[in-house]
Amino acid sequence: MEERMIELLFEGKTQAEIADILKIEGYKPNCLSSIEKLLKKVRAKHGANTMFHLGVILARTVAKGKKQSKQSL
Repeated sequence: MEERMIELLFEGKTQAEIADILKIEGYKPNCLSSIEKLLKKVRAKHGANTMFHLGVILARTVAKGKKQSKQSL
């Protein structure tokens, strides 16, 4: 579920939109307060102070991973 939430954040979805999408897709828990708590844990896991900071950290991680996979070719 964490990976799916991150995908939705990359798409620019709000926390409320993420909750709605996860509900439709059958994920549980999917209420807004649960999404807020999970995102807080994700921020802590990555050492991010804000959602924006989390986005930057995750974008750098993705970019770094793509760069490394190109170098291994």
